[in-house]
Amino acid sequence: MNNLSIAFKNLKNNFSFYALYLLSVSFVITVFFAFTSFSMNTVMLEKISGDGRVETMCNVISVFLMAFVVFYMSYSNRFFLRRRTKELGVYALLGYRKSTVLSLLTTENLLVCLGAFIVGMLLGSVFHKGIVFGITKLLDLSINNSEIPFFNINAIVKTACFIFAIVIVLMLSNSRFLFKTSLMGLVRFEKSAERKVKFHAVPAIIGFCSIIFGYILALDILRGVKSVWFTIGFSPIGMLTLVLIVLGTILFIMSFLPFVVQTGKNNKRKFYTETKIITSPNFIYRMRSNSKTLIMLTLLSAATLTASSVMALTLYYPIASLSRIAPSEIECRIEDESEIDTIKQIVGKHSSENDVSFVETNIYKVTSSSEQLPMEYSIGSAKGDSDNEKNLRNAGFECISYSDYISLLEAQGRKKALKQIGESHDCECILVKYQPASDNDETGNIYPLLIGNEEIPVTVTATTLDNPISFANSVGTLIVSDNLYHTIAESLTPETKVLSINGQSIKDNEALFLDLSKYLNDSPYLQGNSHRIHELLSLNSSTFLLIGFLVILFFIATGSILYFNNISAITDSKADYEILSKMGYTNKKIKKIIKKQTITFFSIPFLFGLVDCIFATLVYKSALMQNILENSFMLYVPVLISIMLTLVIYTIYYGMTVHTCCKTVLKR
Repeated sequence: MNNLSIAFKNLKNNFSFYALYLLSVSFVITVFFAFTSFSMNTVMLEKISGDGRVETMCNVISVFLMAFVVFYMSYSNRFFLRRRTKELGVYALLGYRKSTVLSLLTTENLLVCLGAFIVGMLLGSVFHKGIVFGITKLLDLSINNSEIPFFNINAIVKTACFIFAIVIVLMLSNSRFLFKTSLMGLVRFEKSAERKVKFHAVPAIIGFCSIIFGYILALDILRGVKSVWFTIGFSPIGMLTLVLIVLGTILFIMSFLPFVVQTGKNNKRKFYTETKIITSPNFIYRMRSNSKTLIMLTLLSAATLTASSVMALTLYYPIASLSRIAPSEIECRIEDESEIDTIKQIVGKHSSENDVSFVETNIYKVTSSSEQLPMEYSIGSAKGDSDNEKNLRNAGFECISYSDYISLLEAQGRKKALKQIGESHDCECILVKYQPASDNDETGNIYPLLIGNEEIPVTVTATTLDNPISFANSVGTLIVSDNLYHTIAESLTPETKVLSINGQSIKDNEALFLDLSKYLNDSPYLQGNSHRIHELLSLNSSTFLLIGFLVILFFIATGSILYFNNISAITDSKADYEILSKMGYTNKKIKKIIKKQTITFFSIPFLFGLVDCIFATLVYKSALMQNILENSFMLYVPVLISIMLTLVIYTIYYGMTVHTCCKTVLKR
């Protein structure tokens, strides 16, 4: 019987054992093939990348993808090699040369990879078409789908060559193992695949303290500019925090958890139960023999959760921030009164509805002689890198009337903000904050306003984040009473006249915005909420798509490795479960023991990864995202959704693992 026949027979007889392996590899190849097809889709790339940024990112992500696929395939191959060492030892006893055994293993890998390649090519093409369709609809691109082939020949060739290279790598890895391991080593390899790790109290305490100190450093960023992240530097503190948490995780899993369980065995009343007397020693043994795998899974889970949460927050937060950056559907400066009629005519061409509102607002620049002024008074008066700071503004308060403020909020449909507004009296004002107040709350401050030859003091009765005008046209907005506003208007000329246009019928009307931009000569003061959302999605969609490929691979790898690891442990202990059955343990109790042992090794990576994800996301938001929104639960809903999605995937893998384990050890 030749190697090909033996390989087919092995795969057929152990199909249930290889099924998830084939499925997971197929998923990995599907993602890789879809990504390769996308990166070679010249029609799509020409539409979404004009400066080569997406092509460069594709090349970078491609390297990470290939490295990840090689790692995953190598681990999976090592797992199945471990499960078959006794079988390979039998082959050796029957007279098979190690070169013949290596040829058999290589043939099996070729068959598995060939099946995964066929499935991945079919599903990857469908996935790629779905991505193209989604991006086309999301960004409203004009793309002829007939120009994009279902199967990209270049992607097929690249994927096939890459899979062949993986088979070569696996063959070299298997040859190194086979020729290095003796016959007796093959037979006893299952029991000594990982070096047993001893645990002691000292490294356990060091690991626990290291994690706690790392989390304390992460929380310190909430102190803002006073934290060590700003006084020492983000990079060194970030690296120190990462090292502490990684080191702490390693020592915690290798020493602290087994030490705690070992100590718990001293409590005789709680230890000697029909399930705990089985699960606790088994947990300690697995922590000793599989600590490296569990550490890798924990760090992988942390990376998966963090990447997905950060990606969700990075996408959602800028969109949520647009409610302040560009609160109106369309807003522009008016340089000449005749422009208003022309703008209304342009809007009329794109909307036949009567729900469109036009609100004109005169903004007056007023200076103050106060020695302590808020940051909004002078922000943007110095040249910087942001879009708003490229157009320099003069320092001062930009005053609007209370009535105009109410009218703008009503036109923008911000009913919640309207309910929170109190009445405005003479010599009182409301300050619109650029960022949420932290230590400095200006409420109660008195600012003398220089109006003509007169100095009128006003008291800040409240601060708000509900700015009615975009930051491009007004930053240091001061809402004054109507009487004071009329006094200002009698003495000063308007600094700026702003026209705010709102209405449901002009929402998401990109053609209208482009016509207005053309009429206003691409004015930087033309702002639009829907346009900024469209622009944001257009600039970042490819980035999130590419990162999404990596996150999907992380999900597949983490779940599959957990599955294989638990199946391996349960299979090794099959004889122990047979003894339990002879001792009187029912199938129901054995199933309960299996569930407890499995949930432990699923929950440790997930819970550790979840805690790491929470602190990493906190640091990311506090240090690397501009804070112009108040902290609220809604901001973290996308993060919660990504965590729940991860939990669902873990639960599915857990259910599959328990089902397979029970099927392996329980009698029908």
